[in-house]
Amino acid sequence: MSYERDIMNKGQNSENLTDRLDVPLLKYLWEASPLYFGKKDNYHEFFKKISVLSSFSDNEIRLFTKFLHRREFIADEVIFRQGDSGYGFYFIFEGAVDIYANHLNSNPDDRGDFVIRLDRRQYFGEMGLLEDFNRRSATVVASEHTVLLGIFKPDLEKMLEHYPVLGAKFLRETALIMANRMGQLTREIMSLKRKLKEVEQRI
Repeated sequence: MSYERDIMNKGQNSENLTDRLDVPLLKYLWEASPLYFGKKDNYHEFFKKISVLSSFSDNEIRLFTKFLHRREFIADEVIFRQGDSGYGFYFIFEGAVDIYANHLNSNPDDRGDFVIRLDRRQYFGEMGLLEDFNRRSATVVASEHTVLLGIFKPDLEKMLEHYPVLGAKFLRETALIMANRMGQLTREIMSLKRKLKEVEQRI
């Protein structure tokens, strides 16, 4: 079973998730302070450098972290599989993940074809938050020891209920990610069509 499917099952059974990111307020404020000269690998610095959250204020980033879950993965551990129901959106805090597509449904151990590797500060899985009946289009596997910060559908619903402005801003940024990726995909398809037409004309 993949990590995401396990989380989804716990959510449907109303079980508490034990991996919630819970940074004490004073610790968060101290690490976000310009007077802090310790290790800068903290959550505030991490999210300040994520482009999707660039419009968030310091306080909005602090509130946003309250809805996240932190989970460490060992190398080759599956985060979710192609065809699984989408449930979460993930930020890579440490490590890297590999994305595979076109796996054989008859063989659960088959990951399919390697597509791309994503590294620190990149993100994936946004469609799992926005589409009610989303099915994962790829399998994602930790390529090394990796730490992910994830937000799941119930967390987003709570954010919209308790902090509607923050929730709306996050939804807007998530929709922009999808729009940008769809635009990139469209451009790649058009480029492939042009190349195919050129090949056909040579034959």
